[in-house]
Amino acid sequence: MQVLTSTTNKNFTRASEIKIPDIYSRRFKSGKEDLDGMFGGGGFMPNLTFTLAAAPGTGKTSMLLQILELLENTGKRTAYISGEENVEQLAFTSNRLGVSRVPLANMTDIDDICKAIVDNDFDFVVLDSFPAITSKQKMNKKQLEEYITTNIIKTAKQHEVVIGTILHFTKSGTYKGGTLLPHSVDCNIVMNRNKDDYNLRDVDVTKNRFGSAGTCIFEMTPRGFSFEAVEVADAPSTKKQNKADVILDSLSEPKTIEQIVKQTEVSGAYLSSILRQLTAEGKIEKTGRGVNATFVRKS
Repeated sequence: MQVLTSTTNKNFTRASEIKIPDIYSRRFKSGKEDLDGMFGGGGFMPNLTFTLAAAPGTGKTSMLLQILELLENTGKRTAYISGEENVEQLAFTSNRLGVSRVPLANMTDIDDICKAIVDNDFDFVVLDSFPAITSKQKMNKKQLEEYITTNIIKTAKQHEVVIGTILHFTKSGTYKGGTLLPHSVDCNIVMNRNKDDYNLRDVDVTKNRFGSAGTCIFEMTPRGFSFEAVEVADAPSTKKQNKADVILDSLSEPKTIEQIVKQTEVSGAYLSSILRQLTAEGKIEKTGRGVNATFVRKS
């Protein structure tokens, strides 16, 4: 799902005749070159929507609080809205990280959240997390997912505010709370602990509509992230290929995503990306749908 903010053009206008909105030239930066590079080099588009997914304890909250603090220091209005940790817990974490200027709040109702974003004229907001967001309106699970996703995208696009949403993984390696939001946003980020160094985090941008996608490795210390890219012997392109080979080698017999995760320790959007790549290349075959779908290497 993509929420359109202008009139849909059905006239097949030539690209050279379409006027590019000035918002594309109004990106803003954090002041950390490698961090801005992670989002394509130009920084943040004013109406960007993105997700950040990682296993518990990887450093999602720390990373996003630090990004907000950097932006506060440049004059941007930010907020961290949590439906999980209370503001006292967030303040405790913030103190450890040296984060002092970021406004914190506890909210879960999507209508209240979007109203607060608009009323406060925020530039960059983090929602923690998607599974914690609710609605006062009565609706089933699928309707709720669609309603929340629509409101996040609509608010970001119409009011030119960056909205980042934290996602969690299930034990089977899929997104908790559905896949509609990650399919709808502009940018998906997956963070994993580096296999060779516990203090490093592999940050994989698996989709970016407004820039390049790739991998950046940051060091995480007791005081948070350095946001200076770490060079390692195993370059991102080689690393991704190695993971693809590991997955391919594991599929000598049909396996579900949960079984692949257990055997390879590759999960989430990164795993989904590799499986799509291997399927498109004709190296593996998919049978079935959803969590019961199986994948097997073609002989």
